[in-house]
Amino acid sequence: SELMDGAEFGIGTGTNVASATSEDDYTTVYGKYTSGAFTIGVQLSEIDKTAANSDIDREAAAISFAVNENLSVSYGLSNVEYEDSTKVDAESTGISASYTMGGITIGAVNNKTDSFGGSSGTDREFTEVSLSFAF
Repeated sequence: SELMDGAEFGIGTGTNVASATSEDDYTTVYGKYTSGAFTIGVQLSEIDKTAANSDIDREAAAISFAVNENLSVSYGLSNVEYEDSTKVDAESTGISASYTMGGITIGAVNNKTDSFGGSSGTDREFTEVSLSFAF
């Protein structure tokens, strides 16, 4: 729901029944604020699992800037924390940009995650450049 011009807040909850004796409870809260060309957002999420020491928490934040009506850039980061002591925090960052001219859009994105899935040494990186046409 809108709090004031440019501000937004939301919350969501849900349950996933994994079995007759196990379920996961999901909760997420977010806030977003836009002022002029800037938009900033934060999100906190939590998964409470029935099994001991298996909960997962995630914090994320991002900022975007509309350079002009054709060009925008954004940067985001995320941290996933596992209650399971055999796992390490998974940290992610990403940057993206897009440029639109008429019906043509050029986009680029680079995302990187250290300790993917909570496993040390399982770093992943993704880069994409795209070109699209609207008819």
